[in-house]
Amino acid sequence: MTLRRAATMVAAVVAAGILAGCVQMPTDGPVVKSPVSAAVQDLPGISYDPRPPRRGQSGIDIVDGFLEAMKATPISKTVARQFLSVQAQKTWVPEERIITYVDLGATTGVEIESPDEADLGSPDSTTAMSVTMSGVNLYDYQGAWERTQLFRQLDISLVQENGEWRIDALPDALVVPESWFDDWYRRVSLYFFDPTTEVLVPEPVFVPKGEQFTSAVVRGLLAEPTGESAQVARTYFPPGTKQALSVPINSAGVAEVALTGDPDTVDELTAERMLAQLVWTLGQEPLIRGVRLSVGGRVFDSTDGSNRPNLDVGRGYDPNGVRSTGELFALRGGMVVRGSLESLEVTTGPFGQTDLGVRSIGVNLSGSRVGAVSSDGTRVDIAPLETPDAEVVPVISDGVNLQPPVWDFRDRAWVLDRNGGRARILLVVDGAVREVTVPRVSGRRVTQILVSRDSSRFVAVVRGPKADRVVASRIQHDEDGRVLRVTAPVPLAIPIEDGPRVRDVGWRSPTTVSLLSDPTEGFSQVRTLSVDGSPGEIATAGTSRLRGAVRALVTAPQGTEVFAVVGREVTNLSQPERAVVDLPRGVTSLTFAG
Repeated sequence: MTLRRAATMVAAVVAAGILAGCVQMPTDGPVVKSPVSAAVQDLPGISYDPRPPRRGQSGIDIVDGFLEAMKATPISKTVARQFLSVQAQKTWVPEERIITYVDLGATTGVEIESPDEADLGSPDSTTAMSVTMSGVNLYDYQGAWERTQLFRQLDISLVQENGEWRIDALPDALVVPESWFDDWYRRVSLYFFDPTTEVLVPEPVFVPKGEQFTSAVVRGLLAEPTGESAQVARTYFPPGTKQALSVPINSAGVAEVALTGDPDTVDELTAERMLAQLVWTLGQEPLIRGVRLSVGGRVFDSTDGSNRPNLDVGRGYDPNGVRSTGELFALRGGMVVRGSLESLEVTTGPFGQTDLGVRSIGVNLSGSRVGAVSSDGTRVDIAPLETPDAEVVPVISDGVNLQPPVWDFRDRAWVLDRNGGRARILLVVDGAVREVTVPRVSGRRVTQILVSRDSSRFVAVVRGPKADRVVASRIQHDEDGRVLRVTAPVPLAIPIEDGPRVRDVGWRSPTTVSLLSDPTEGFSQVRTLSVDGSPGEIATAGTSRLRGAVRALVTAPQGTEVFAVVGREVTNLSQPERAVVDLPRGVTSLTFAG
């Protein structure tokens, strides 16, 4: 079931106290520099203060009032707790999970009209209630989407206290309507490190808007990844480190992050990595322009005591690749060219000087090497882009129908061999090739794959008899960066109205992909979805519906322009009002690096 999700982006992090040592945001990457204002942006609507419990309410009324109280805005559980027993008020932890629903069914159970009129028996009398929810989405303690359910039962027990019914047993969860969640929560990323500590890995989550934003994201950063994520991402916040109070943003736009814990467990390198996680996570909020960090009262910064802002904190861990290029690459007359749409220049390497019978290319992140697929689709050769007389190295020679290589930040090439409907996923490392098994993808009819630049995510388009599926997996590594395995995939929630076939797919950000489909004859649709599988379209600038059968998308995850290609005609999807030149005759395989 596909549920609507208005998706925007915000972020946040933790605590307050006596802090010093300001680390400012990088001026590129995910950080948006903005003037500071008095409040965190885009709080929707007006406040809503629901009614507390009243004397003589039935058990059903108490349950209904409790569910209504969880819709308090700005977000607050104060009134909701008044519907709980004394013991439940102490033990209920709504931060453990979020449950959203589209509709609620009737509350069922033992109907008691009034505690004063009913035969309640002993003072410990209890009753059970059950509410059926439809269109349910589950989110974990970090705000990460877990799964969608068509229906779910919410079971609640009530107990009599002082002649009044109160809820005594209930799930540790915030239970709210989907529309309310859309209004009051925003999609952001928590930034963790990969197992090698070479690159930051963004993890999509939903966090509250407003003042709770910073505390919510820091709480997420403090949690050590578990399960499948344990070999995908790690945090450098020491175990036992806790948030102190809240995280204020001062008039200069500095988020003051104070943590409890033993400062002796934090050396300068660990502190630098903690700051990198904070800067990239908090930098998604335009109001935040810097971070001050302390642990147990001890201040950490990376300015060697000079107190000069360090604009490079965390930049060396960019998930898009530290040395990645924003140039375009293509084949013209069978030879590799590079530059911009207006000016594609010849390259000086072997594939730029001679037509070697190449049908498609994939260029590494730095723009220094190219992987070329032969005209019959059976070979991949790799060579430098700008080294005259360099050697062309054959890496795959037994393919059946090869896709151009996609590259990660470790300069590894991932290649799909469509293999007559029995897909093989091949990984090229330093000229050596090994096959990687991807559950429910390998051996299937696969038309395209993507690998994120940070090498943490794998995306595939799997062709079915009536409709295509786009699925996403996690790539697990050991501490040396070797690929251990690819996890079982989750399907992305493609709107049914987009048509059964996916023509092309490309990265729009490190955690989102754009899908090209043909919903109706004569039109093409571009949707952007999150790779965590959460429902709903991601809002992007520009246009998403085009006239004509678009042949391909040309995208990159680091904020470059996005192009749609129909024959020689090119449309700038991110800036549709901008005129774009047609492709020169003979130009094919237009692509960004990666």
